Amino acid sequence: MKVGKKMPMTLAHFGFGSNGELLNDDDLPAALIADWRADDSNAGMPFPSYARVLSSRGASRYSWSVDFAERRANAREALEPLRENADRERARIVDLKDELKRLKKAKAPHASIQAVEAQIGNAEKTVRELEAEAATIDAAVYDLKAINPNVIATVDERTPDQIISSIAELGKTVTDALARLRTLLHENEKQEP
Repeated sequence: MKVGKKMPMTLAHFGFGSNGELLNDDDLPAALIADWRADDSNAGMPFPSYARVLSSRGASRYSWSVDFAERRANAREALEPLRENADRERARIVDLKDELKRLKKAKAPHASIQAVEAQIGNAEKTVRELEAEAATIDAAVYDLKAINPNVIATVDERTPDQIISSIAELGKTVTDALARLRTLLHENEKQEP
């Protein structure tokens, strides 16, 4: 199977659907599975797509996989209230702007106009903050930092006094090593003609 500009590789080539789900053999690109199906020894066996093999591997302490479908679903669930709140604030802004026009047209007191303008500014700020929070959640779905979820964390449970004693011991070891080096250096200088 050739891959290039005119035939780019897609998620389907790895055995994934557009939402990260595992594709059946019938949904895989024909060019990908043609040779597999032509081999009689593979009759009745599912095509070993990357997605299918990956799902059977499991995770270990040193390797893991990321379930993007689950991450996307969790993100959508977290995004929904933020987007709903942003939409409510946008509708409120429209109403406030209509109120502002009405007040300006009626030549209302300057304090009333300023109060509505302040409400509009606060509502616009709230919308920006909600959109930024939603964008952060959405971006986190695709954050591929190599943070191993299976790592075994080691915690230093020594007391401060034990840590200081350890530093002192290491300092003594370094001091002794430097003294030996100086001795060797002086002995070497004495032996040179």
